[in-house]
Amino acid sequence: MEKKWLMFGLISMLSIPFVAADFMGTISNVWQKILSVGTLSFIGVSGVVPFTRILIWTFIFTLFFAVITALGGGGGRAPFSFFNRTQAIVVAGVMATISAIFIPVDVLLAVGAGWATAISLILIGGPIVGLGALLMTYPGRGRDTKFTVLIKLVLCLLLFWILSAMKNSVVLS
Repeated sequence: MEKKWLMFGLISMLSIPFVAADFMGTISNVWQKILSVGTLSFIGVSGVVPFTRILIWTFIFTLFFAVITALGGGGGRAPFSFFNRTQAIVVAGVMATISAIFIPVDVLLAVGAGWATAISLILIGGPIVGLGALLMTYPGRGRDTKFTVLIKLVLCLLLFWILSAMKNSVVLS
């Protein structure tokens, strides 16, 4: 029985430095390590281009792998029936790596800016077009009541608020 207590005391004494460890400092360091992988700062580069290359690699790999497995999965007369799953992974990985490495920076940034513009227009223009369509069609021709006129007034005020809030953000050139 005394041996168990002696062992417990020894383990307790050895674990005192671990109790004094800074848990939040360790967690923030882990988070910084995860973020450094995404920005590639662990290899000495920083900025948006390396992260965009990782995204492009992931997209191209997924696209090639899906096409190869879809066109080769049927066997027999399928165009890529000579590829098995492992070979499809290798081919898609090589094609994605070559594509991601050799895309020029200007093209990469232009593609990123184009997609960002398209998504921004969808996210900003969608509610505006939706509210405008709702204003024109609700509740139907010749069926306006005082309540529907109030709803249209509220929708107009909401639309006006959205457009006036965007006025300071959008620069027309």
